[in-house]
Amino acid sequence: KEIWTDVLKEGFYPNGDFLNWSKDMSELVEFNTINLAEAGVDPNLLIDNAIYPINAATRTDVPLALVLRTLDTDSTIVRNLEKMEVSYNKMESVVRGHRNTLRKGSIQLAAHFWAPTQNGAFTPVLKATGALVNGRRLLTFEDILLLRAALVNLDVDMASMAMMLNPLHEADLLAADMKLYKEIIASGMVFGFKLFTNSQTPRWNAATGVKVPFQAAPAGTDTQASIVWSRDEVMKADGSVAVFAKYNDPDQKGDVINFQKRFLALPFRNKLQAAIYSPQV
Repeated sequence: KEIWTDVLKEGFYPNGDFLNWSKDMSELVEFNTINLAEAGVDPNLLIDNAIYPINAATRTDVPLALVLRTLDTDSTIVRNLEKMEVSYNKMESVVRGHRNTLRKGSIQLAAHFWAPTQNGAFTPVLKATGALVNGRRLLTFEDILLLRAALVNLDVDMASMAMMLNPLHEADLLAADMKLYKEIIASGMVFGFKLFTNSQTPRWNAATGVKVPFQAAPAGTDTQASIVWSRDEVMKADGSVAVFAKYNDPDQKGDVINFQKRFLALPFRNKLQAAIYSPQV
């Protein structure tokens, strides 16, 4: 079993992966839980104080327990006959398939929860303003510049900011100026944002401008967004990885295997998160 968990963990976070653009809190995980405390009220400020004794008060912190989410895979059967007839290590290939499934789940969780819920003072959410093509507004370079301006007005450290484009938005930029976008890809930066592309960015309600709840059923108003976050404002944490296997199962005439991984990805303060979505009108 240990062999297969090692194979599963191998390369789970490739170099340059967007999940690494965050604070890794895995070292704080105990029994698949992170125990923190929400700080109480800050002290008052006194300027040129002449009244003594100075007021004193205790600070009451609120304990917080963040339980890691549970990601499970379905079982896969590797029959003895297959193991004898194929020219490759089928079980190892199966384990890598489970790794891909768990990794996709981790990506979906992080991309969803690192994105804001809706437009707010510290969470700008903008609409793409390009031409309406096939019921979708195209993303423009100017849209990204406007989002950048909204964040710069919040005094963000641009060196900490990343943008993850969905494939349609990336295609919009490529079609608008292929030469410029190729230069952007080569630099790995777009107008000061560290650039990533992924198909698992969250969905937005094109009519209301609100993020669609995680794992909600698809709807006609859904539109995929591109997201922005600060690596100083989001976290991820890995917990236990377990393999569940029945070897030489008499009913299946082979091995049955699945995996369970504990994982969490959240924002710290719900600040300095942003998004751009494509309206349908």
